Amino acid sequence: MPKFHDVKRLCAYLLTAAAILLSVGIAHGAVTEESGRRVALVIGNSVYRTLPSLPNPANDVEEVANTLRAAGFDVTIGVNVDRIGLEDTVRRFLRSTSNAEAGLIYYSGHGIQVGGQNFIVPIDATLETPYDVETQTMPLDLILNHLKQNSRVQLIFLDACRNNPFNAQKFWMAEKLEPVGATRGLARIDSDLGSLIAFSTEPGQVALDGEGALSPYSESFIKRASEPNKEIRQVLTDVRRDVIAMTNGKQVPWENSSLMDSFYFIPAPPPPSVETMQQASVPEGAAATQLMIAPPHDETGSALLVTINQLPQTGKLSFDGKPVEQGAKLPAAALTALTYDSSGVAAGTVGLIGYTVSDPYGQATQGVVAITVSADAGAKLAQLEQEKQTRLADAGAYLKELPRDIDTTIGVGPVKANLPEVPASAAEMTFKVAALPDKGTLRAGDRVIGLGHVLEAADVPALSYEPQIGTENQTFAVTLQAANDNLPPATVTFKPALDACDSAAAAPLDLQGVTAGKLPNEIDPSVAVPACTEAMKTYPEVARFVYQLGRAQLANRETKMAFSTIKKAMDAGHVRAISELSALYLVGGSVQASLDKSSQMAAMGAKKGDPYALYAYGKNLFYGRGVKANTQEGLKLMLQAADLGHTYAMNELGYIFSNGVNVSSDMERGIRFYESGLKRDDIYSMNSLGMIYRAGKGVPQDLKKALELFKKAADGGQPYAPRNIGLMYRDGLGVPKDEAAALSWLEMGAERGDYWSAFERAKIAKADGSDAESLATAAHYFALASALNRPGTGDPKKQAERELASLADSAKKKAAEAFSTELTAQELKALPKTQSLNERLTLLAKATWAKRNPRYDLF
Repeated sequence: MPKFHDVKRLCAYLLTAAAILLSVGIAHGAVTEESGRRVALVIGNSVYRTLPSLPNPANDVEEVANTLRAAGFDVTIGVNVDRIGLEDTVRRFLRSTSNAEAGLIYYSGHGIQVGGQNFIVPIDATLETPYDVETQTMPLDLILNHLKQNSRVQLIFLDACRNNPFNAQKFWMAEKLEPVGATRGLARIDSDLGSLIAFSTEPGQVALDGEGALSPYSESFIKRASEPNKEIRQVLTDVRRDVIAMTNGKQVPWENSSLMDSFYFIPAPPPPSVETMQQASVPEGAAATQLMIAPPHDETGSALLVTINQLPQTGKLSFDGKPVEQGAKLPAAALTALTYDSSGVAAGTVGLIGYTVSDPYGQATQGVVAITVSADAGAKLAQLEQEKQTRLADAGAYLKELPRDIDTTIGVGPVKANLPEVPASAAEMTFKVAALPDKGTLRAGDRVIGLGHVLEAADVPALSYEPQIGTENQTFAVTLQAANDNLPPATVTFKPALDACDSAAAAPLDLQGVTAGKLPNEIDPSVAVPACTEAMKTYPEVARFVYQLGRAQLANRETKMAFSTIKKAMDAGHVRAISELSALYLVGGSVQASLDKSSQMAAMGAKKGDPYALYAYGKNLFYGRGVKANTQEGLKLMLQAADLGHTYAMNELGYIFSNGVNVSSDMERGIRFYESGLKRDDIYSMNSLGMIYRAGKGVPQDLKKALELFKKAADGGQPYAPRNIGLMYRDGLGVPKDEAAALSWLEMGAERGDYWSAFERAKIAKADGSDAESLATAAHYFALASALNRPGTGDPKKQAERELASLADSAKKKAAEAFSTELTAQELKALPKTQSLNERLTLLAKATWAKRNPRYDLF
């Protein structure tokens, strides 16, 4: 062991020795960096209300969710979900998938294959009649196709191949009555590039629940997916081997992969972090001096193993009072507790400790500690101890002063926590993540942080949190603990919240939105316009806020400005904006009405899976509006929209099937769709069901129930329900005749834009005809009916025009005078010129109604 009294010679020696020690070859495991967001949908259904219950799925998915969170997935979980709960869970997941690196689905529960398609069965499904698959289940393809459009890698795991317990053996699938799959279990799914589809058993075979709390497949998946640095195809090979053994060969898991790259649930982190060259001074003749070696660590906080490769030639190295031998293997924490006995070692002597730090991933890093025996080492050690105490005090004060509550906006990407920098005196310290949110994603820069991970001092101010969609009004805690030191931990609480623009103007069923949304007639433009204007300034890269500003401008009667804003949102990639523009082209909102253009845009949105576009384009295809008719494809698209919860589609399908439009009439099938809309508080389904109960068509006549449904629909803003109520009061149908009530309801419907409400109100006034006021009222409403008429509202405006023409000019002039008082001189001047009093009155009616109700987006 050499002695040095010259600093330059000492440094040269240390560098040479370190280079020799560190040049020893070390085998490293494969390092695979997984960048980008990982999102997962995990659903387990056990407690079925009608179908046989399953013992394990609810347990399965709780454990699977924990496993995936540990693998860096932001997990959307649904346990024992009914159809509406399934719909909501799926939509929340789909909203999280935009630009994801990997999207995963894990389903455990009952599944059914019909017509070669697989369906997830929620807990309230009965599957007793041929109508039940399309209204009670969720097609897996719908979720998978959306995932393919929005994530680079798709991973699907189906532990849902149970025996068929369903009473009905044929189910409606669009225009066909399809039999349940001839084979047992689920149907094979072919994977596209970048996809992996895994079944808990072979396609067409049945999976077993097993004897324990978890199914054999889930038990093995949880175990194997948790093993570090194992590629997914190896994981599934091991799962298959496990399940075959657990079931004595009765169940053979199967997968179909077209992955282009390797995928690791728990990828290897960077190799352990070791301070390559450290120096330690010990006093001459000291029996046991702690060396104060900086501890190694890795990002994930894994247990590290230290192997001592070289010992000093003189002196004695000990741990826990026992000598350390060359080749000894110690836990990483032991490095900081090593002691050196310098008895008999001369001052100036330098000894080297060479060691290797290994992690569970097969990676290793080397370090060297140079021990210098010095006569003045005592003073240096005292100084080091003082520095340590200062470091601990500063770190403790830092942790104590960290902010406790941090507001985080949902749906704008990672939100910086803006934590202060660690004091310079504690810059060498590391911090362990002792508690982590179970929803959302914590990051340090681009690195996803998991439970137990270790943060360098520089990582702490770089922390950000991306809340999971749907977590507003919840709180999520992160606890940081100083690694290797007994300091009190600090807990920072993140409080996810909606931006004011989302609260005020989010759109229903927007798969790029973050909340349930508001119907157009629920938007308060005085709140929404400034909120969304501010959101656009704060988050200029978020196209959702641009679109929602356009919605707010529509509510504020700024149609031209709204069209321009919504187009900007579409150009920036917001899919729902496409459907909104399609609707504006349909009604001529600030642009020339064009059914062809409207249909073209709806087709664009449908290709991207937007529920509103699926409905709009499906309807156009079904009826041949603006596009060549294709009833089969149109029906399929509307069914997809209904699967995603679009109640307009449910109502339209109810109308199609109950009235036999382009298909065989099937009142029960139609009623099922109306009832699906009713469960979701759809005002149109309420009105349609009310008409069915009023007529007793397909169900026993129930006038009381019909009136209740009409009134509930009218309270929700439905434009035609007031007419149905008014006619019941006019005719005394289920209620005493009440002309005043009838007039009030019909006037409400007319003001909402219903042609027939205006027409029926005018007929009552004309029939009264006892004075000039009544005839002027008749002229008012016949003119309004003529102005409101739109294609598809029944008798075109010729009937209203004929009735208007039959009235005396004096009545029409009086009505025209009343209309004119609602318009400014400039507005009157802008009206088209005409010599016809009837045309003039219709133009006035339209202008005044549009001034009161210029809402192209209302209904």
